[in-house]
Amino acid sequence: MRFGESLTDVEMSPYKFIAHIDRLKALSEGRDIFPVTVEIDLVDYCNHSCGWCVDPVHRNNSLDAGIVCQLLSELKELGVKGIVYKGGGEPTLHDSFTTVLEETKRLGFEVGIVTNGSRLQELHGAIVKNADYLRVSIDGPTADSHARLHKSNDFDEVIAGVRYAVMLKKSLGQRHPVIGLSFAMDHQMVDLVGDALILGDSLGVDYILLRPPFYEEVGRPAGMSTEQKTALLCAFERERASYAGKMEVFIDYWLSDSDVNELSSAGESPRRGSYVRPGVNGIEHVTGKCLASPLMAVIAADRKVYACCNLRFLDEWNVGTINYDTGDTFEKLWHGDRRKQVMDRIHQVECIRFCTHPMSRYNEVIEYLRSPRYHEGFV
Repeated sequence: MRFGESLTDVEMSPYKFIAHIDRLKALSEGRDIFPVTVEIDLVDYCNHSCGWCVDPVHRNNSLDAGIVCQLLSELKELGVKGIVYKGGGEPTLHDSFTTVLEETKRLGFEVGIVTNGSRLQELHGAIVKNADYLRVSIDGPTADSHARLHKSNDFDEVIAGVRYAVMLKKSLGQRHPVIGLSFAMDHQMVDLVGDALILGDSLGVDYILLRPPFYEEVGRPAGMSTEQKTALLCAFERERASYAGKMEVFIDYWLSDSDVNELSSAGESPRRGSYVRPGVNGIEHVTGKCLASPLMAVIAADRKVYACCNLRFLDEWNVGTINYDTGDTFEKLWHGDRRKQVMDRIHQVECIRFCTHPMSRYNEVIEYLRSPRYHEGFV
């Protein structure tokens, strides 16, 4: 395979930030920007009840399709590049999901979808034709483990939907959507990690993602010890090393702050990356700043806008509510006083206890651009 043909070369390259270097430079200079990516919650309810859902607050809101289309037009004018239908609830439950999806693609956005897969059998055609990536949060690789985690009995239907999507994509000869399965697995499933790889490989997906669940960051007590979590990560590594197929296998090494502190006190190095120091979990802990959050935004199903995906549903962190009838556009809220106040708090990482550090790589680049300009004559 030549360079530039694999997912890790292109779609999941760690160098994607280069495409947005102008916005990163602006942030390093203290200037504001409009987001590159916006997550839109079409609904905030779900037909599954996952034990460690990253959006544990479910309500009964649904964005009107007309408002979504108006919002998409505005975001396009503001230079937003990608739209993700992901959080708040299960996006495919929206009454006009296909219409919204087609309009998003028509406007020229790149489109991402994260779903529990429960409606894939019905919607796989529209998704394959319009999405740039599709990630199915399946978690349990067997019917029993899936039912335990998702409190649902539709494992076979989810698997059939993934299979249909993969088959249609291949029949159309398309590179996109990139199709993947994500597994948030606790220590009870340490012996099922191999089953996750077998499932993904048998379905012909492009990748699987293995990760521990988030606990403290979404307001839950830890469901497993640090020792159990590190054993789970070792199982991820072991199974990946033994896999010889074509599918990419990614591992999220996320550890909570309490995990990091425990490992650091034991003299172990818990995290990877140039900014890792004992007792530190991400560059935000080193610098005491997060400057990258304007690269993305979240619009919830109740039309509230949040400046970070980790702050969704936390009302003290919303920057206002979109209401086109009163002139409260996304642009107006983005430049409003409330957002300035929220951003001041985010810059000083007052929100760190909720953070899963989705912006750490971009914060590293921004901090480099903010540093003294020494040795630029060397490469």
